[in-house]
Amino acid sequence: MPPAIELQILRAGDGQYYPKQGETVAVHYTMTLSNGKEVDNTYKRRQPFRFKVSSGQVVKGWDEAVKQLSVGEKASCVFPSSYAYSGKGFPGLIPPRSDLRVTLELVSITKED
Repeated sequence: MPPAIELQILRAGDGQYYPKQGETVAVHYTMTLSNGKEVDNTYKRRQPFRFKVSSGQVVKGWDEAVKQLSVGEKASCVFPSSYAYSGKGFPGLIPPRSDLRVTLELVSITKED
């Protein structure tokens, strides 16, 4: 069984609303490689990243981490490569078999009708 993600809460959220499968979340994040090299940052773009939870739109680490956060919560996470881009990496940005360090903030949840 692959290792689970590591998650450390940096700031508590509302403790009431947690994302569920099929809901759309907006998150801000900073993503770095294990060596500290930043590979992406939504804060710099001033635009949160949106995705539908557990729908296959993102790597497994994102789904696993965001489901543990309530609205407003911020966490530091480590996605092992098996929960990130595995052996293929993300050409030109993330080398194969790279663990990712992600500071993740759950901004909002949009409930589907």
